[in-house]
Formats: sequence, C-alpha cells, structure tokens
Amino acid sequence: METRVPGGVIGIAPHSLRAVTLDDLEWAADAWRGKPAHIHVSEQTREVEDCLAVHDRRPVDLLMDTVEIDERWCLVHATHADANELARMAKARPVVGLCPITEANLGDGLFDVPTFLAADGRLGVGSDSNVRISAADELRTLEYGQRLAHRQRNVLGEAARSTGRRLFELSLLGGRQAVGQPVGRLAPGHRADLVVIDRQGFQGDAVVDHWLFAADNGAIKSVYCSGVPVVQNGRHKDRDRIAMRYGQARQRSGALP
Repeated sequence: METRVPGGVIGIAPHSLRAVTLDDLEWAADAWRGKPAHIHVSEQTREVEDCLAVHDRRPVDLLMDTVEIDERWCLVHATHADANELARMAKARPVVGLCPITEANLGDGLFDVPTFLAADGRLGVGSDSNVRISAADELRTLEYGQRLAHRQRNVLGEAARSTGRRLFELSLLGGRQAVGQPVGRLAPGHRADLVVIDRQGFQGDAVVDHWLFAADNGAIKSVYCSGVPVVQNGRHKDRDRIAMRYGQARQRSGALP
C-alpha cells in the first residue's frame, strides 16, 4: 500500500552504479523525467577502481555520460570525484548530497568542498545511516573535516556571513532542491517550515554558530513543518507513540523478552 507524506514529492533513488544496470538507469531517468532523482556515486576508492576497470571511466563521468544530470538530481557522496568531475557537476547544477557523519564513520574520505563551491556548485547534507541523526553534527563534521584536510580554520566561512550561517544556508538551499521543494519563507503562498533556536544570549550569526559548533540538538526549541508544530520544547509531538511502536517491533522480532 502506498503511503503519502503530506506535501511530499515522489522521485526515484536507484542506489548506485553498482546496484543498477546502465540500461535500467536510463529507463528510470526517462520514465521519471522531471522528478527528483538520488543516486550514490564515487563513495569509495574501490568503486572508482572497479568503474575504471569495467567501463574505463570514473563513476561521476560514467553517470553523466549515461543520463542527463541536471538540477533534479542529487549525487550522494561524490567523495572521490576528481577535478574534471567536480567541474562537470558544478556546471550541470545537481546537488551533491554529503553525509559527513556516515563518511567519517565508514572512513570513506572527504569531498573537496572549497573547489566545488568555487565553481558555484550546490550541496546539501543528510544521513546515510542511523549512527547519529543531527543536522548540527552533520554540518559541524563537514566543516571540521575540511579544516583537517586543508589545515586551516573557518574553511567554509566568508566575510559577509559566519561559517555556521553559510553552512546552514548552503545546506538549506541544496536540501530544498534535492527534494523538489521551494525555499520556505514567512510570506503568503510559501511553506512555513521553521526551526526555533534558543539564542542563549547570542545575537546575529553567533546564534547559528553556537547551535552548530557547541549546543547541537539541545538548542532546538521548536520545529514547524508547513506551519504545523512537530517539535515543541525539544520534544517530538509523536514521541510516545513512536517509542511504543518501536518497543512493539522489537518484541515481535525477539529482541526483547
């Protein structure tokens, strides 16, 4: 039975070039033309090696030579894209979906964010596992990884806005694009998607910086989706029901007595 998410957009997500044939990938891209499309690509060095061995092309190049990559696509990870692939992706305008916590947890490597952004590339963040679910932690790990790779501070900051604010705004725009949703704003006709953060005495960009680099999820007071309060005072509205269903599922699986 199909379950609809209110306000959701249906798209496709062929897992990777290793999990789908090129013919099937072409068919799916054509059958769902104009809809969001997500695919893992160039996540690990082994994937690059295998792709070169079989197709004589690197994963991002093979993907872009097989289907038309445009703004509806989200290329997940793209960790080991080379300079030519970075330039091709930036020009085609897909979102590169980075998963910093997962990539760190698995030891996959680091995406070259500064080079990609310098070419006007677009990026978002998300989780590829349940090892840790936290937008703040994803963005913090993203920045700290780049600091380690480039051996400098505030790699993704800029003069006009702080590092935290730039990280948040880049990921917000990229995330919206990746799921086929317009950017929300406080204006008639737009989605009222809001996050209320405890300022804890901070002002301006320092509020976001404190959330991402120090306070983590503890700074989030409320979350509104399409104007509906989903989290209030740090507690999800369905938390008790979800916890009960989780416990029931564990009992059925034999995980609990």
